[in-house]
Amino acid sequence: MKVRSRVARVTVNRPEKRNALTVEMWGDLHRALEELDDRSDLAAVVLRGAGGSFSAGSDLDGVRSSDPERFGELQELAESTVLRLRDLRSATFAEIDGPCFGAGCSLALACDVRVCSPRSRFGIPVLRHGIVYEPVHVQRLVDVVGPGPAGLLLYGGEEWTAQEAVTRRLVDRCSEDPASVLEQVLAGLTSGTTAVVRATTISLRANLR
Repeated sequence: MKVRSRVARVTVNRPEKRNALTVEMWGDLHRALEELDDRSDLAAVVLRGAGGSFSAGSDLDGVRSSDPERFGELQELAESTVLRLRDLRSATFAEIDGPCFGAGCSLALACDVRVCSPRSRFGIPVLRHGIVYEPVHVQRLVDVVGPGPAGLLLYGGEEWTAQEAVTRRLVDRCSEDPASVLEQVLAGLTSGTTAVVRATTISLRANLR
């Protein structure tokens, strides 16, 4: 986690597993978000993944094979962390490159703005993994893309390309360089005071469909 010019950049860093999140990683992310929300000066948070992946979601296979009793803990911690991200007072941005699946997709949806690269892929294969996508996450997905497209992801197990994600409003913009796109947005955002940014964020979230 790095903070500069009132912007925090949080990186999920497990590239050898496409940034699949373990129980420990979810805990670290949750604590990082709490720490950031305690800062009165922070205007924005950018969430990204290392090594050409955003996140393949929770490490379900790893937990099931090594410690099945922690599976429930993983799901609960993932849900609470996604909701913590959604409730941050600062504006939030997802910088997406490569795979963005399952709980990784939930993290992206929790952000106010999502920018991806053409290499990005999106999916929520809950039926294949035999798990229930929590109602709060289903509602967020439906609010963003609508019930029909949400059903294609959840029932059909579809995997969307970057362009399909933009067309269906899952992502706001696709660029070869998502970081540069966000830098331009953040430059405008940080020209205002933190109080104004946070007030604008409240208004935007209140009008999410």
